[in-house]
Amino acid sequence: MTTVYVATQGDTPLHSADTLQAAQDTALARHTEYLPAENYDFRWDEYMPGQVWRLMSRHKDRKGRHSWTGRAIHAVEHVPA
Repeated sequence: MTTVYVATQGDTPLHSADTLQAAQDTALARHTEYLPAENYDFRWDEYMPGQVWRLMSRHKDRKGRHSWTGRAIHAVEHVPA
């Protein structure tokens, strides 16, 4: 068995990757495709340790907590064919 990292928007799977870093990089790039990324602080929150990471954002002009963007990465066990 191997672990595959599946990126989602809400409950919809969008893409997968072999490494967590690759999945996170692609998810962030897709999230900021139509968004001025320089105006936001982003971070990955390990929501369920070793299983789910959520992309959090906060506008740089605002103080307080980061908000969930709706994007997440899920670690999924995969049995190769």
